[in-house]
Amino acid sequence: MGMQDHSPCSTTATDSADRAEIVSRYKHLRAVGRRLNDKLVQRLSRDVLDEGGRKLGIFQGDVFVFNSEDETSVLMDYCLYDVRRQGRNAIEQYLIESPPDPESDEMVCLGAMQHAIYSLFIVESVVRGLGVTVRDLCSDETILVVDLAFGSTAEPGLVLASRLLFHDGFAMTGGAALPIGVPPEEEREAITQKLSQVLTSHKDGCLDPAPLIQACLERGCSSDIHYQGPTGERAGRPHQRSRNPSGKSARNAPCPCGSGKKYKHCCLKRS
Repeated sequence: MGMQDHSPCSTTATDSADRAEIVSRYKHLRAVGRRLNDKLVQRLSRDVLDEGGRKLGIFQGDVFVFNSEDETSVLMDYCLYDVRRQGRNAIEQYLIESPPDPESDEMVCLGAMQHAIYSLFIVESVVRGLGVTVRDLCSDETILVVDLAFGSTAEPGLVLASRLLFHDGFAMTGGAALPIGVPPEEEREAITQKLSQVLTSHKDGCLDPAPLIQACLERGCSSDIHYQGPTGERAGRPHQRSRNPSGKSARNAPCPCGSGKKYKHCCLKRS
């Protein structure tokens, strides 16, 4: 498997017959990534979850406090990518302990996960039936993000915090994107500058998005967390933000981590 291309993704394919091929590839990789994500989540230890929860402001005292069950997907995403043991995150440790076939699609997904970025993005245009083009507000790169649900619901000017995974010619969202909203144009620069300033680095030099994620959660962005099922359907949903001091959620609802299990049999047990 070659290195992933992190250069801005061209949008020329969106005007050609390549679009169907991109969508087909996207759906396949989304399904593979979903199964892989489930494997990785099951390997997370309690101390990793505790550390991730503390950094995101979700673990308070000795309990997890979620404003919505969807915030568990934010926690799991952060723990997979950004909580490190001996300098390695869960993805890098999995590659050492259980490396898949180098030619497999699982390895392709792992490679994309290794080189994923977390940043602030603004939607510049919407490509119906495909996704959106976004501009990274930290690097100023323009990126084609294939996301079928987002391509149906997003609007230009939307600012969001998200992790992006890069594949050949396009990127995909990873974990749970946090929509910040469409701020008035005269306020957009001030809001995004303030949020981007909270991005910090781990002591090993890796970017730590915890302050940005926490700031988004405090702004109520989890009221419309966005993530997708394996075939591109929207799995997140808008709902009213409500404080839940007990940390209890809908026990019989599907777990937001994507395992396919009920919440009470999956992340609730870990929490």
